[in-house]
Amino acid sequence: MKKSAIIAVLSFALLTGCGKTDPVVSDPETAETTVAVEKKTEKTTDASVAATDLAASTTATTTVSSTKSSANTTTTSAKTIAHGGTTLTVAKRTNTSVKATTKHTSVTTAQDTTTTTAVSTTTAVANNKVFTKDKLECIVTSEGIDVSVDNEKLQTIEIDTEELINALSDIKTEMKASIIIEDVDLDGKDDLFIPQQVGTLNTFGVYYHFDSVEEKFVKWEELSEIDSRADVNEEDRTFITTIKLSEDEYEEKLFAWNGSTPEIQTMKKKYRSAEDKNEILIDYFEYTIDEELLVKRERVLFDADGREAGAEEVELG
Repeated sequence: MKKSAIIAVLSFALLTGCGKTDPVVSDPETAETTVAVEKKTEKTTDASVAATDLAASTTATTTVSSTKSSANTTTTSAKTIAHGGTTLTVAKRTNTSVKATTKHTSVTTAQDTTTTTAVSTTTAVANNKVFTKDKLECIVTSEGIDVSVDNEKLQTIEIDTEELINALSDIKTEMKASIIIEDVDLDGKDDLFIPQQVGTLNTFGVYYHFDSVEEKFVKWEELSEIDSRADVNEEDRTFITTIKLSEDEYEEKLFAWNGSTPEIQTMKKKYRSAEDKNEILIDYFEYTIDEELLVKRERVLFDADGREAGAEEVELG
């Protein structure tokens, strides 16, 4: 090809742009833009990583509590708590935002509930459900009465305790619902009176006697007809039971032992007169094997303030 023809072809190629390739940097402005975009991309990537790390950190810190606020005025300090062998780091936050709201997770609630329940249960058992005398201990449970001697369990008396437990939890009846540990027959071994019906006036229950042969407490058949608490008089080897009919009326019975059998000796009955409800009388009875004898009657006297001031005998007619 002639030299003039080659020059013509090259000139045409340069004019039409045939075979053109983009340079890495062809213009200062383009280079600046490219660098700026790359930096923006790098910043975005760094921010994503930081956000991920922050989210992980926040999740670890707020397993106990978390705080959300509409303003960015929250300051944070750390508090370390040891709980059940595990150390927890709890964020302590101070919010200055007016619309700040705090949301506690279930972990905190569960810890508070568990602590309260434990304290409540301990108090109830210590104050209301455990009765002791010397080496003997009686614990009221939903299954019956657990009896222990020298901290070793002797037996469980299977008896209904539902009403007893309810009475022990009521301030009006808890004192009347006590299990009585006392040597009623004065044989040197303590007996048990377990309440079954507890009211504001009377407590009725069941007696258990220690059987030396079986070496445990058994239901006391000889006292099956006596279902109220016995007040023992060791000097004359008797006991008294009292049943209230009202705040002003009652029946008081005195029993003596005939071998292993209790026998009623006397009764004192205080009641309102049928003829005059403002008149209060007291009748005194004595008992033989098969007979009840009214031996004396008294009228209760009152002072100017309405308080009892004694009694005067009334002729029996």
